[in-house]
Amino acid sequence: MADANGVQERARPSLNDQIVRQIEYYFGDINLPKDRFLQEQIKLEDGWIPLEIMLTFKRLANLTTEPDVVVTALETSKLIEVSDDKKKIRRSPNAPLPEMNEERRQELMSRTVYCKGFPRDDTTLDNLLEFFSSYGSVENVHMRTFKEKVTRKVVFKGSVFVLFKSKELAEEFLKKDAVKYSDIELIRKWQSDYIESKKKECDKNAKRSKKTKQGNQQQTAPPVKELNLPKGAVLHLQGTNSDTTREIIRKTLVEEGLDVVFVQFCTGCSEAWVRLQGENSSKEYVEKLKDRKLTLCGAEVEVRCLEGDEEAEFLEKAVNEINKAKEHCDHHRARK
Repeated sequence: MADANGVQERARPSLNDQIVRQIEYYFGDINLPKDRFLQEQIKLEDGWIPLEIMLTFKRLANLTTEPDVVVTALETSKLIEVSDDKKKIRRSPNAPLPEMNEERRQELMSRTVYCKGFPRDDTTLDNLLEFFSSYGSVENVHMRTFKEKVTRKVVFKGSVFVLFKSKELAEEFLKKDAVKYSDIELIRKWQSDYIESKKKECDKNAKRSKKTKQGNQQQTAPPVKELNLPKGAVLHLQGTNSDTTREIIRKTLVEEGLDVVFVQFCTGCSEAWVRLQGENSSKEYVEKLKDRKLTLCGAEVEVRCLEGDEEAEFLEKAVNEINKAKEHCDHHRARK
């Protein structure tokens, strides 16, 4: 039987199906590469992880806290192995993780859809998984979030990236005349189209900001003190995925021991620029970095140091933005 949207209604997944789906998500191609805790655990005993550890994972524990129930459910899984003593599980060695390179990133994007229009307050991942499963097999649903400036709480944006099992399923979903969630029609587009539109929006805002600055400069009498930013201190990152945020980039590089001054990144884009403190700091970091690659949210990101005209142009823009911010502050103080 189909609902008002023409979607074939399905029975709610059984407990066993939910357990298998959750554990296969933990060990899946999308989550496992970026899950630091699991990455550390699988190094300890040839990939095996005790069930007592797995049952501390909140989403699994919400389904069951009984190891025997998990073991029984996993009898149908082709991805997960259970140890002979029924006390440990691991991802099957016959299913190695695919290499996260540019080709893989493009393949994932080719079957990922952007959807917007979900309620921000009461939407859960379980709700979304159940909703999208009605349109075919789904590998991952990424709930997009942001941190509120005042409360510092992480809040759902009301939009998601949905990774379908195949490109054909994604195409079928996008071809539907209308898709509604709780009577709200969703905005749907390819992830690649969304990223391109965000990039154009960022470029447009940058041009508007430049025009405003030029207008302010013509009206400003006192000269701005010249700034000399350190050279050899700008990193360029290429290959970031949809999970990446400005905060994640900053946190990761700080954990690498770098003194991060500023991160230029537009959510959804595949590249970022990071300005560091200290002369030649980015050069020294890149030289030490293995294969000049950094793992961010499961993606292998290429890292290089800006040099020559490219660096000079970036630093000139950075100085202009800094001066603009100072002028704004000075103008604000003068009005008080």
